[in-house]
Amino acid sequence: MSTATARHIAVAEDRALPHRIDHHVARFRPRELLRLMSIRYGREIHADEAGLRLRDRMLDALALSGSEGRHRAENFLSLYCRWMTPSERESTIEAAFRAERLWSAEALGNDLDVTEAEHARARIRTFRIAGMTDADMKTKRAAKEAARKKLERLQQRLGTKPKVPRPAARVDAILNILPEDRRWWSVGAIISELERSKAIAFATLDKQTGSLRPAVHRAIKHGVAEGRLDTRMVPGSKMSEAMEVRRGGRQ
Repeated sequence: MSTATARHIAVAEDRALPHRIDHHVARFRPRELLRLMSIRYGREIHADEAGLRLRDRMLDALALSGSEGRHRAENFLSLYCRWMTPSERESTIEAAFRAERLWSAEALGNDLDVTEAEHARARIRTFRIAGMTDADMKTKRAAKEAARKKLERLQQRLGTKPKVPRPAARVDAILNILPEDRRWWSVGAIISELERSKAIAFATLDKQTGSLRPAVHRAIKHGVAEGRLDTRMVPGSKMSEAMEVRRGGRQ
């Protein structure tokens, strides 16, 4: 069993002051020590070396927990150390309150030989796992922060669909119109169907301004480059050629 030396400090007579920096852990540590005691011993601390050390560390914490600390210490020994005589309880409490020991997070974890499993189960925040140094704590915090950011990035990816580029979205809108049997459609027929269906990808364009037809041609060109659309030129009206479109081989 490892041991550590407690740091002694001088304190004011009124220990009920709630904002004493040196005593900020006193509000939380007794509850953590009780949970640790419950994990190790159940309803009564054993009268062995480890049990006596845990008892004494609880009294050290209660000695710094305000004006009710002595009353709480008496209740603690009565409930969890019933093997002590009344005089032993009184003298043990008096010694702890006279010493007014304040333990650092590292020293207390080493003194009580706190394991990682106990630390997690008892939800301990005011003292450390045995052997955990400042450097270890820094590394642990950095790893925890990295894991948190990784989880946030994953949640963002799962919760938000990637934005589809406008040309690709417009190719999708054209493919939704073209038949599955890969029959050829004229560009004019595609434009008419886009107007009728009010496709969202082309919603900002207007046939009256002449912006819809060029956008359809740009989308067809993008689809051909991706292999999602095929085109061919056929004879049109007035001795000109017209473009026809069908589904491509890669979709």
